[in-house]
Amino acid sequence: MADEPSLLERIKRHDQQALAEVHDRYFNQIYHYINYRLGDSDTAADLAGEVFLALINALKNGKPPKTSLSGWLYAVARNLTADHIRQKVITVPLIEDLEAETPSLTDQIYIAQLTPTLKQAILELTDEQQHVIALRFGQGLSLTDTAEIMEKSVGAVKALQHRALASLARLMPLEVHQDG
Repeated sequence: MADEPSLLERIKRHDQQALAEVHDRYFNQIYHYINYRLGDSDTAADLAGEVFLALINALKNGKPPKTSLSGWLYAVARNLTADHIRQKVITVPLIEDLEAETPSLTDQIYIAQLTPTLKQAILELTDEQQHVIALRFGQGLSLTDTAEIMEKSVGAVKALQHRALASLARLMPLEVHQDG
């Protein structure tokens, strides 16, 4: 499989095989990113398809991605997702995706109580903060990969992630009380 710079050059020349390779290489990543942000697999599939249509339209209009193909695709996915969130209040399933092992019954109850509050808190973050949280924790990307996609330095991504997590900490209650 071709590396990203050569793939980018090939799609700029309207190489159909290169477009198929781009779709095969990036569709699942873009789909999972959008699904993480929206928590709606059908909408995520639709929007992921729109990302690739946007790429084709950009190529037709003579405005292809300049340097980073994956960064361009994630930026379009981010914008389409943000537009969708603005149009409909959608929640982000953060807690479910971060669970690495099966929690105890007590932890499951606590998580069930905390999840709606966390989802609401995430929606109160800036779009850029939601983006970094989705890339780092939803996609599990490294700081370096996140920085490349966001076209920022690693230090800037660290600072943005820190501010996002600090904002979440301020927005979250100190404890969740059980009813009854």
